[in-house]
Amino acid sequence: MLAQLPDVEYEALVKFLVPVELPLGTRLSEPNEPVEFIYFLNSGLISTDALTEKGESVEVGVIGREGFSGLPALLDQPQMSHSVLMQGVGEGLRIRSSIVRDQFLKGGMLQRLVHSFAYLQLAQTSQSVLCNRMHEVDARLARWLLTSADRMESESLNLTQEFLAQMLGVQRSTVTVAAGDLQRAGVIGYSRGKINILDRPALIGRACECYSIVTSAYDRIITKKFLAELSYVE
Repeated sequence: MLAQLPDVEYEALVKFLVPVELPLGTRLSEPNEPVEFIYFLNSGLISTDALTEKGESVEVGVIGREGFSGLPALLDQPQMSHSVLMQGVGEGLRIRSSIVRDQFLKGGMLQRLVHSFAYLQLAQTSQSVLCNRMHEVDARLARWLLTSADRMESESLNLTQEFLAQMLGVQRSTVTVAAGDLQRAGVIGYSRGKINILDRPALIGRACECYSIVTSAYDRIITKKFLAELSYVE
């Protein structure tokens, strides 16, 4: 996203950007606390999790290099009810949310890119609601593995069974069975918390339609609209 900004907008932000390492499990914002910083990823995977009062959670969205954490802070909502953390080790750039909001309110390319990203988050979250209610665990697991791989831009994922259970809102034993079926079929390789997608077409075939619905939105917005805007910047 930062790379697509015209020079004048980028220069307004770059002096405030701080490079940061983002280990697995790093919490980027806590529920019902001010979103102090925004994080732009260069690599890794951000997970947004909805929580219950008992501390149970289910993942409702993932973010890679195409976006950033802390969207509510730009929309005059300084805190959010969800937990945002790193589910894939990475690194990126940190900046105070107030600085980005000031630039966002000026309009221009940043505002347009943020609006597009907000739409993609809405598409992903709303589809997750349907998916968690209507589809079987094995299809949902295939979908989230593909989605995580897309956002991380890698077919090798460091995802524990505990995290997969959290993503899907099921028991860990249920994930063990579903992942085992995929491994025995030669679709994935799984060992010590590391998953390798061995046969992407087969995994797509096992995923529910939610994957193609959300992916088509990303393809339409990112590969077409974002590239058109990049040409405008140049």
